[in-house]
Amino acid sequence: MPKGKVKKSIIYSGLIGTGGYFFAKLISLFYVIPLSSILDSATYTNFYGTAYNIYSYFLNIFSAGFPFAIATLVAKYSAKEDAKTILIIKRISILFLSLTGFVGMLVMCALSGPIAHLVAASSDPAIIQIMQIVLCILGVAIFFVPVLSAYRGFVQGEKEIEEYAFSQTFEQIFRVGFLLSASCLCVYALGMERKWALYASVSSTVIAAIAGLIQIIRFDRKSNKRLQKEAAIQKTHAIPTKKLFREFILLAIPYFVVAVLGYSDQIYNSILLPLGLKSGQYLPEEYDTIISAFNFSGGKIIAIPMILAPGFTAAIIPHITTALEEKNIRLVRSNVIDCLNIILYIGFMLSFCIFIYAKPITYILFSSKNLELSSSVLRWLALEGFTGTLMPVITNIMMALRLRKSVLKRLFIYTLIKGILMVPMIWLIGFPGAILSSMIAAIYLVYSNLKEMAETYGIHFKGLIHKFVIEFMICRCMWLVAFLLTKIGLDGVGGSRVFGFFKLGINGLFVVLFYIGMSLFFQIPQTIFHFKLKRKPSRTEVR
Repeated sequence: MPKGKVKKSIIYSGLIGTGGYFFAKLISLFYVIPLSSILDSATYTNFYGTAYNIYSYFLNIFSAGFPFAIATLVAKYSAKEDAKTILIIKRISILFLSLTGFVGMLVMCALSGPIAHLVAASSDPAIIQIMQIVLCILGVAIFFVPVLSAYRGFVQGEKEIEEYAFSQTFEQIFRVGFLLSASCLCVYALGMERKWALYASVSSTVIAAIAGLIQIIRFDRKSNKRLQKEAAIQKTHAIPTKKLFREFILLAIPYFVVAVLGYSDQIYNSILLPLGLKSGQYLPEEYDTIISAFNFSGGKIIAIPMILAPGFTAAIIPHITTALEEKNIRLVRSNVIDCLNIILYIGFMLSFCIFIYAKPITYILFSSKNLELSSSVLRWLALEGFTGTLMPVITNIMMALRLRKSVLKRLFIYTLIKGILMVPMIWLIGFPGAILSSMIAAIYLVYSNLKEMAETYGIHFKGLIHKFVIEFMICRCMWLVAFLLTKIGLDGVGGSRVFGFFKLGINGLFVVLFYIGMSLFFQIPQTIFHFKLKRKPSRTEVR
């Protein structure tokens, strides 16, 4: 594939987008250890994780879907070379998301009291007040983050994936830097109570969003000048603002519903999970361990494979939209298969590694009083890490393929299935019931969507399934390799955490190299990434 085409391909865009998210998540993973030490409280750690789940859900309600709609419209009118309309889209989107962000801030702050009473798991007014203040601080972030999302949707639509990835990374570096420095200052330099470190930690989201806005606005000035020059020489008229706004809203509503329903896991884990665990089968200490693992430590770890979803979603929308506008169905099919092949090849391996190394990961990165229970939760969450990677990608492919009505119906059924099954299954079999309820709903969602893609666009998944079966078998062999390496002392559990980290790193490196080597032997990366290994010429060929 020529270099120019590679740069514009969905594979390149998806990997660049994923790289930005990966680096951002990697940074967020390593602040967990010092933050846990600074907060020095299971209650405050739970508050931090639970508050972010609630914040994420509010953010989805008041902004999710709209950046994807912006990216779709920008890609559509970029294909038509309509610079005037693109500039109007930009103005509409920034104003609209500023308004929704402001309303979201007011609503979250207004509801912070009742939500704090519901999730604090305490009748102490002082504890409830701390949770309420945390929610109010994050409520302020809901004003700034949607505006930042509007700018990111714009650069995504223009296929400026490098800037899209850099924006994510820059914001996360700034957030973690402020989080650690401000919380350390409060506790160790000023001698304040630990709750102030908690307030400083969540306020880092507001500060980072403002910094991210400044950075992306500076980048946007160059793009804006180019568009204005193109608009000045454009002979055709722009689409009328009212018509464009209507198109924006009609396109955003399905994306919005997808985001709200697709990320219902966050609100379920914050409300239904505690409800199910209060059945009496767990001691208070075990309850805190499970909630912390779901909403904080486990969530941080399974976010590693799940970064593939937003990374490739950022690539899916502009690439498939452009291909459909050009009526290039062959390219559409190729984009879908390429995207799913990479998700399965990388996402399943990463999720399986979390399953294999759950105990050493928990021991090294998180201070848990019940290591066995925490690592058991993480093993189960590895399943959700895989489905949580695959489902958003399939859902957004369906949206980009203009199969919105059916995917919305299926997402609603998925949410309903999980919501109905979650609490009863937790009562029956404990916390694994929360994961299994997700698995049942996920199998329905994935199968039905792939079936419709095949029927509507003639996409054949036989080769993809064949590759996945081989990948699954290689991962089973990986497990054996990891077991043997553990038996010779590369276990990562016990003794110094730093030494354990290096032992786990060596173990993991050998296992990943084994996976890559075996997959190369079966020609999987070569077919997925469209490359050929250079074969050393024989003596006969040289002659």
